[in-house]
Amino acid sequence: MSNESTIIPPVQTILNELHARYAPLNQGSVATYIPELARAQPDQFGIAVVTLDGHIYSVGDCDVPFTIQSISKPFVYGLALEDHGFDHVLNHVGVEPTGDAFNAISLDPGTGRPANPMINAGAIATTSLIVDKGGMAAMQRIMDMFSRYAGRPLDIDDQVYRSERDTGHRNRAISHMLRNFMIVRDDPEKGLDRYFRQCSISVTCRDLAVMGATLANRGINPVTGERAIRADYVDSVLSIMGSCGMYNYAGEWIYRVGMPAKSGVAGGLLSCLAGQLGIGVYSPRLDERGNTVRGVHVCDDLSHLYRLHIHNAPNVSRASIRSRYNASEVHSKRHRTPRESEVLLREGHHVRIYELQGHLNFASVESFSRDMVGQAAEADLFAVDFKRALRMDLGGIALFEELLDTLLAAGRRVAIADAEHVAGLGDRVEAIAQKNEDVYIAENLDWAIEWCEDQLIAAVDPKAMPQTEVPLHDNEFFSALDASTVEKLIALAKPGNASTGDVLIKAGDLTTSLFFLTRGEVSVTIDLPYQEHVRIATHSAGMAFGHLAVLDTRPEAADYNADTDVEYYTLAVSDIEAVAELDPHLMASVYKSVGLNIAQQLAAATTEIQALST
Repeated sequence: MSNESTIIPPVQTILNELHARYAPLNQGSVATYIPELARAQPDQFGIAVVTLDGHIYSVGDCDVPFTIQSISKPFVYGLALEDHGFDHVLNHVGVEPTGDAFNAISLDPGTGRPANPMINAGAIATTSLIVDKGGMAAMQRIMDMFSRYAGRPLDIDDQVYRSERDTGHRNRAISHMLRNFMIVRDDPEKGLDRYFRQCSISVTCRDLAVMGATLANRGINPVTGERAIRADYVDSVLSIMGSCGMYNYAGEWIYRVGMPAKSGVAGGLLSCLAGQLGIGVYSPRLDERGNTVRGVHVCDDLSHLYRLHIHNAPNVSRASIRSRYNASEVHSKRHRTPRESEVLLREGHHVRIYELQGHLNFASVESFSRDMVGQAAEADLFAVDFKRALRMDLGGIALFEELLDTLLAAGRRVAIADAEHVAGLGDRVEAIAQKNEDVYIAENLDWAIEWCEDQLIAAVDPKAMPQTEVPLHDNEFFSALDASTVEKLIALAKPGNASTGDVLIKAGDLTTSLFFLTRGEVSVTIDLPYQEHVRIATHSAGMAFGHLAVLDTRPEAADYNADTDVEYYTLAVSDIEAVAELDPHLMASVYKSVGLNIAQQLAAATTEIQALST
């Protein structure tokens, strides 16, 4: 029944569009001050995004190796903090942005302390703080740390290392100045050599996105589950990236893009947002500040499209899916004919229902949108309930709109429930529904599920849809009884009718009769706190209600309302009992039919409870 075509998740679609948009951009030039970097292919371009559950989106040259360069600085800074603590590291390297270029000789005139660890002077000082420990050499500790962040073993590009070492005279001068001020206390050449090596670590765009997601995930690699840095130092690393990570563009970057980031002169750019995602971009063309031109554009667009600015971030409920099930497990409150029920039992997996919860932003919407796209290989219809969504930011709304576009373009249909109480969402989806009949705006989840059921039944077995009129002989109650018993009961039935809006039975009334609908629809509703007339069931022509009157006479707990003009028959329990005195078989047959009805309801309720508890 489902369309077999592959459906691309909306985030992947956006990355594809960004890659196509900026691939032709030929502004900027590759770095040449390190001779080996001049060999880079200027038109290589990759984008990767990693979510906090470890899903990787990528497009372009995401597996092309390049050297990490200055992107290494915040990670080594984090390792230094783990080794020595805040105060000791702060005595050697400050945390103040300078607005200077990455290779500026920015030292405090009194102490010689570098301004921050993102400029070369501060990075050399930081790297010099990493020493042999636990029987492991300092450089090996650095390599192991980077491998934990990337989720795979990393290596050093020896050619780039030698090129940096042989031409890094300015960095050598900085290192000796640091030694002069006793910021570096050992042989300055040893720490400097480690610095050249760390900058020459070979990574890919995909690696950068995983590393960013690891920081966003409080130091735990979301792909491998391995911790790369203690959680209590993650904030410090992200803070220094936010204030100093983009060289002398850092202020404008945090103003415009608003995500902690670090760039490198080989063309890499790593950005992340705590609690949401990591981004990696690779493009060797650099602007005059040393930042990748395409990478800056990509991150700027992603930030504005999905409201990823750090000061837009709400409290996030990462478990955005409260429940997920299909229409063979959980049904609407409309009572279905046996033929309809058989269709839903057999084909209900083509309808997927999602109940969402919490604060919904880019990360949480991305999670359930990817889940829905994955289910769309089999599902044709979706119901999405926002009743328990506390809020949805503009980035989440934008991504949800893209999800709708993706599903609709693939021929899927979507029912959306309780969207109006989520600020900013109701009007947006209403506008989409007005232009597309494959989107249905429902008052609540029950009506959304019913709409999906109707669409499914109409597509699979149109003749199964309920009829507007059904003769009394064909009522479902009589299906398990022999013809003689049916005739005796029908002889006792009395006709009745009601107009739309009439109440056939009111809560508190004593029910003493069975009702058999021959035309129209009747809904059963109850009043709950803060909700009016919650639907318990809807019956249509050919169905019966009031079964419990046969077993026990007690006040009704619900209202039975005529949704349309209805015609019906009533069968008083007292009349059945009077006849049953002469024909005991009659009462046994009635009990059998009532028991079958209750058993069916219990079986459906059990299946629903099981589905909702997973």
